[in-house]
Amino acid sequence: MDDRAGLIERAAARLRESVSPAAARDALPPLEAPVSPTTRPLKALPLKRHVVLDRAHLAQTGIIMPWTSSGRIVEEFRIIKRNIMSAWQASDSGDSATDRPRIIMVTSARPREGKTFSSINLALAFAAEDSFVTILVDGDTVRGDVAKDLKIPSEPGLTNILSGETSLLDALIQTDLPNLVVLPPGPSGHHVPELLSSQAPSALFDEIGKRYPKHVIILDTPPCLASTDPAALAPIVSQIVFVIEAGHTQRPEIESALSLITGGPQVSIVLNLSSGGTSEHFGSYSYYFQAPKQQPTAQGD
Repeated sequence: MDDRAGLIERAAARLRESVSPAAARDALPPLEAPVSPTTRPLKALPLKRHVVLDRAHLAQTGIIMPWTSSGRIVEEFRIIKRNIMSAWQASDSGDSATDRPRIIMVTSARPREGKTFSSINLALAFAAEDSFVTILVDGDTVRGDVAKDLKIPSEPGLTNILSGETSLLDALIQTDLPNLVVLPPGPSGHHVPELLSSQAPSALFDEIGKRYPKHVIILDTPPCLASTDPAALAPIVSQIVFVIEAGHTQRPEIESALSLITGGPQVSIVLNLSSGGTSEHFGSYSYYFQAPKQQPTAQGD
């Protein structure tokens, strides 16, 4: 059986299991106490652009500040965060991990599966940590949904930096959450795929790592089947969070999308909008499954 097909079947089987919140929490390292939004950032930079996040607008879309609520969505993304951090701890050796960019790419097979919702909530979950700065990068230059949801200007942004038109400090936006910084998408265009497949993104992430020595980068990208951008970025990220709309996304679509990012690191799957859970699951994201890194397989029988 194809390894990737087996991955999907295992994820589906896990989804059907009854996973209680207590059991999920017991399997993870203990959570830190939520940090207050007034906590000083680990390393402040004199950024020129600032924004106060519209919390009421975000709450209407299901995006909640983790230090103001203990609801299911907040708890779900805390668990996802802790799984990611546990993977870091398993692979870290000494302090060398703080010297390289930690980049989590969030993508999906097709549009409207919840990837931007996941990106923002995951970024807020990490921003609640007091040990590093979270940089949320809107890498979907066509839709720019991160910028839209946060009500920030889309330019200058990622593509302006990659093309050498502006500097990192001129494009970054400091939110009123000290440990959360946002990089808008910048303008879209026919040149963007070539920019993202060049050495420029790697150089940019290295620069972010130098300016924020202790950090995590959440990179929201277009769907794999709608753009070549995720495949271009996969080799330089640390982890991939793949969002699937449960009961709607078709297995061939999932397999095709995963085959495009096989050259990347470990892939984690988030099943979104699952109908299988009420009290036995965490809200809409009922199960988080870490799949082992897949090796390219021959297509055929």
